[in-house]
Amino acid sequence: MAQRTVSGTLTDESGEALIGANVIVKGTTTGTITDFDGNFSLEVPEAINTLVFSYAGFTTQEVDITGQSTVAVILTEGLALDEVVVTALGIKREEKSLGYSVQEIGGADLVQTQSTNIVSNLAGNVAGVQVISGAGSSLGGSAKIRIRGVNGLTGGDPLFVVDGTPISNSNFSGSTSGSDFGNLASDINPDDIDKISVLKGPSASALYGNRAKNGVVLITLKKGAKSKGIGVTASSSVSMDKVYILPSYQDEYAGGYNQDLIDYVDPVDGQTYKGLNYSADESWGPALDGTQYRPYWSWFPGADYGTTIPLAANPDNVRDFFDTGVTNQNSVSISGGGEETTFRLSYSNVNQTGVFPNSKFNKNSVGLSAGHNLTDKLKVSTSLNIVSNSGRARPEFGYNGKNPANSFNQWFQRQLDIDKMREYLTPEGIMQSWNIKSPSETGPLYWDNPFYIQNESFNTDSRSRYYGDLTLSYAITDDLNIRGSVHRDDYSQSIEYRNGSQSLDLDSYQETVYRAREDNFELIMDYAKNFGTLSFDATAGGNIRFNNYNSLNGATVGGLNTPNLFNLNASIDRPTLSSYTSNKQINSLFAAANIGYNDFLYVGATIRNDWSSALAADDNSYLYPSVSGSLVFSELLDLPTSIFSFGKLRASYAQVGSDLGVYQNNNVFSTGTPYGSTASFGLGNTLIDPNIRPALSTSYEAGVDLRFLNDKLGLDFTYYNQDSKDEILTVSIPGSTGYTSTLVNAGLFRSNGYEVTLYATPFDKKNFGWNFSFNFANNTSQVVELYEDLTNYKIADAIGGTGWGGLSVNAKVGEEYGALIGGGYTLHENGQKIISESGAFKRTGGKDLGSILPDYTGGLRTGFRVYGFDINAMFDFQIGGKFFSVSKMFNNYSGLGIATVGNNDLGNPIRNPVTEGADSGGILVEGVLEDGSPYSTHVAPSTYYGRFFGFHEEYIYDATYLKWRELSIGYSLPKNVLGGKFTKLRLSAIVKNPLLLYSKVDGIDPSEILPGSNNVVFEERGGLPGTRSFGIKLDIGL
Repeated sequence: MAQRTVSGTLTDESGEALIGANVIVKGTTTGTITDFDGNFSLEVPEAINTLVFSYAGFTTQEVDITGQSTVAVILTEGLALDEVVVTALGIKREEKSLGYSVQEIGGADLVQTQSTNIVSNLAGNVAGVQVISGAGSSLGGSAKIRIRGVNGLTGGDPLFVVDGTPISNSNFSGSTSGSDFGNLASDINPDDIDKISVLKGPSASALYGNRAKNGVVLITLKKGAKSKGIGVTASSSVSMDKVYILPSYQDEYAGGYNQDLIDYVDPVDGQTYKGLNYSADESWGPALDGTQYRPYWSWFPGADYGTTIPLAANPDNVRDFFDTGVTNQNSVSISGGGEETTFRLSYSNVNQTGVFPNSKFNKNSVGLSAGHNLTDKLKVSTSLNIVSNSGRARPEFGYNGKNPANSFNQWFQRQLDIDKMREYLTPEGIMQSWNIKSPSETGPLYWDNPFYIQNESFNTDSRSRYYGDLTLSYAITDDLNIRGSVHRDDYSQSIEYRNGSQSLDLDSYQETVYRAREDNFELIMDYAKNFGTLSFDATAGGNIRFNNYNSLNGATVGGLNTPNLFNLNASIDRPTLSSYTSNKQINSLFAAANIGYNDFLYVGATIRNDWSSALAADDNSYLYPSVSGSLVFSELLDLPTSIFSFGKLRASYAQVGSDLGVYQNNNVFSTGTPYGSTASFGLGNTLIDPNIRPALSTSYEAGVDLRFLNDKLGLDFTYYNQDSKDEILTVSIPGSTGYTSTLVNAGLFRSNGYEVTLYATPFDKKNFGWNFSFNFANNTSQVVELYEDLTNYKIADAIGGTGWGGLSVNAKVGEEYGALIGGGYTLHENGQKIISESGAFKRTGGKDLGSILPDYTGGLRTGFRVYGFDINAMFDFQIGGKFFSVSKMFNNYSGLGIATVGNNDLGNPIRNPVTEGADSGGILVEGVLEDGSPYSTHVAPSTYYGRFFGFHEEYIYDATYLKWRELSIGYSLPKNVLGGKFTKLRLSAIVKNPLLLYSKVDGIDPSEILPGSNNVVFEERGGLPGTRSFGIKLDIGL
């Protein structure tokens, strides 16, 4: 067939070149992409006179080239009606043909403020997606993602897929306390990301199998492209991190159990000195009135011995403990390609010093993507990512003695000088801390010195990981393609814990090594062809997945035989050793087909069958289908696009199974404590039911996509409903069976809600632009049925268990998921609180205190552009949901909190003695007696707040918040100033967490509460403080 060469340029409305844009000969698969100057050249058959130009974020344009050999094309910004999105298994489809909700986020939006964890950056960007992350001070801590609420009784995470490779997003974090070593998706280099597609429902993700029940996060990495030379990009940023949110402390009273100073006789000089009850760790002590006294450190031998100082507050003693953290991020990439080969190679480094003393984190990552045409029909491609990171002295969280933030917020004192604690060892190497037993016995009673914890009792961790794929594809015909892929995700994680020999707790050492590998072997055939007004595409294939997991743990027993020798060989007694190994295989077949009619009506269907090794061999197969459709009704209306650009209705139905965990269907022996030289083994306490089957989720959704004013204004609405039945629950059984529990299939769990996304580009001129995107979502998750006559299923216990009053989070039949049940006020029939004559509120146990799930979530992203300047900001919010605060409970219990001071209703300081007269101190307590008669009295604050220990209702808070998460202000040099070598030069100022604009609880950021047991967020357990970051960033393109 005779051909001719057509060349040209492709730019946007401002004249900037569009790099890597698609240029296709209409009606064929022949095409090319533009180079770094927006140029293109390709061979076009003489019989065809139309080229199709497309670029992400721009309206696709068809250009008539009759009689032309060169063309200059200008694309306008907008949401292209024929925009291609990435769906399950990496299949690219036109957005208008999808019958389910998929939302994309561009990589550029994720790196404006240079986050180290891409999961955290999804917060507020996608309707129906909630990100649960730890505080910035956790130094590379975890971030979890929840799509469309909780979709089952035991929750669950979405599947992460990077360039077709499923990867783990497990996190290494304790459930109620310990250190947080981050989630595995944080290994992804944000600068390598081209875009992220969030598949929200089973219809969108059914082709991925049971792991996609809770959605899929598809990450597409940047690739190389044909170009005249080697392209280079680089970015460098430095930011400073400061603690920005702390509780409000009182600064009126010192440490102690009462307000009396104590007279101490110094054995050296025989003098009598005023002092505190140094052994007390509460703050009900004397007034901070300037009285001369001897602080705890004046009893240590040395130059400060015998010193007296005024008894005064140190208002910033907690804040001054924390350092200014510094984060340096640098990345560079080279890319290019020719007719047969393309490539992109990148390197990134993250180096952080945390706000906790001695804490550090370092991450290095290398990424390679490459493709080569072996022949005209045979292509090979690969994506490989190698990551190595290490951390030191990451802070512990939760209620434990190794968490300084826990001590500061709950058991600390306002007169303490934090600088005096920096010298945490005496010249003889003995730890010195503030909570001494007495002047003659200066060892600590309750609390290690916080600087000793960070410098001597710290943890270390390291992780090595690689993930990626190798794919071979062959074009059998122009319409039929077959591809085979091998995918692997492999990581090894090592964690070491040390407890120094001067600690109050026994010195110890523990090391744990985790090793996991997942291999996927995949063969897929794709077919696509147009038949006049009909379009048809189909995909069929199979997958074999292998999962292998190993862990090895060793810990000293009885202490260390040599001080601070952190090695298992230093164990005084025989160290404990344990190991665990698991293997799992799933074989799968799947298929999908889509039919389109005349560019306005589309119908699609998928089916997948899995065979799991976790199920009984004779019943290990389960199948799930989906069907979807869309109607582009704007194609049927004769309306100008300047008014109504696009309108689509969509609907879908899907089923997806939820597999068993490994060995849940087998009796597995575990090793016990050896008896002398004889090994011991035992069975678990759970009775195995070989007939356990996978849970099944059935969902449907419907939505509408509307766009106006040439795509300058858009609205997307989705309603969904998902029923999960036959959940796998652990239920108690009589001990006479020889077991305590068994697994059963039971229950019906219903989740439904709606999602709204509104986006607009009110102005888009050459030198001025403004755009914004707002999303809003509601989700309700209800427990419809449980097992037989069971009406309540306990999901998790709060810290302290029954000893702290027995707070728990539950699934109750007929109610919303996540009911907090604990101790609360007893109300009289007239609605008033019942109190005793001593002023104690009557407590009722087992009280329903509200659901932990939010009613609404959402976010707003907006950007302004004026000449070369740009301003970008992102906000997110949550309305509703409850949580319990351990910090608040002890903050008041110990007398540290601001609520424990001030004046009462009589105008007197509440810490004054309680009397019968008008000069009485104490807190006014009002209510009714058991008989309903009104009653009031004053109660000393130490007694008042002491009675609220385990009184959960008093410390249940609304988790509503509005947060300004990101701000960047930048300037890009114009292309005519840059010259020929540079394609980009941008300098920006960046701020992360500028403001917590609204919260119903003082001193706590509700968006930074880590999940507890069973991955549910319901309890703040002595959390770490949030940080605010200020920095600068430089982006360069060559």
